[in-house]
Amino acid sequence: MQKTIIARQPDGTIQLTITVSKSTVKKNYDQQLAEAAKKAKISGFRKGKAPKKLVEEKIDKSQVYETVIQKLVPEAYLEAIKEHQLNPVIAPKVELLKAKEDEDWQFRATTCEAPKIELKDYKTEIRKNLAPAKLWTPEKGKEGQDKGQEPTAEEKIQKVIEALLELAQFSLPAILMEEELNRSLSSLINQANSMGMTIDQYAQSTGKTTAQIREEYRIRVESELRLLLILNELAKREKIEVSDKEIEDLTKASGDKKVAKQMADPLQKEYLRGVLSRRKTLEKLANL
Repeated sequence: MQKTIIARQPDGTIQLTITVSKSTVKKNYDQQLAEAAKKAKISGFRKGKAPKKLVEEKIDKSQVYETVIQKLVPEAYLEAIKEHQLNPVIAPKVELLKAKEDEDWQFRATTCEAPKIELKDYKTEIRKNLAPAKLWTPEKGKEGQDKGQEPTAEEKIQKVIEALLELAQFSLPAILMEEELNRSLSSLINQANSMGMTIDQYAQSTGKTTAQIREEYRIRVESELRLLLILNELAKREKIEVSDKEIEDLTKASGDKKVAKQMADPLQKEYLRGVLSRRKTLEKLANL
């Protein structure tokens, strides 16, 4: 049994304070202790045959509780998500608030849902961006002939992206921004380390400070996240669908056996579905 208190922030961040009853904790503890007893080697008993009470006296209880936490917290979180019909877009940050023996346990999970995005009359704005530019001439006054050649498909997509980023109004969840920025910076640090440099040395080699690099990454990550969320929303509005066959065909086209193997993972498959969905959305809007 558990109770959940929800706190929502304007940017879409959600804090779940979850209290799990001591009876539930005890039930999980007993289950984990039973598993530990099956593997325990106690003098005078065959492996797994010692009484649970004796096993409990001999083993490190903190290790048993560690396994309880690893099992109980995700289950309680998922139950809270289902009960309150939430749709988080990232894995939660979990903070254990209270976990004492023979008491209720409490933890806080911080996550976020996709923000509400305002995209009023986006098709009209996109059509304006895609309209051929006009050359100004004295003879015509303000506008002359169409400028240049027909833009390529990629140029059209870039114009769509520019229009969407300019038009969309919403607050980016702080926790989502923080997670993606940290992931990108960690990747950069690993890249620098692989070249035998610290991040400070890498920054110096580029003629920048670490603060400048972080700010550049922040701007880039924010733009990428905003576009991803916008396209996810528009894929729903435009009823864009990606079939399993499309994913399979793309995987085969790569010719990479490693990629094909990764597609056996449902999470990887859904990630690729999202990539294809956003691409199809952009292509549809580029042809308005």
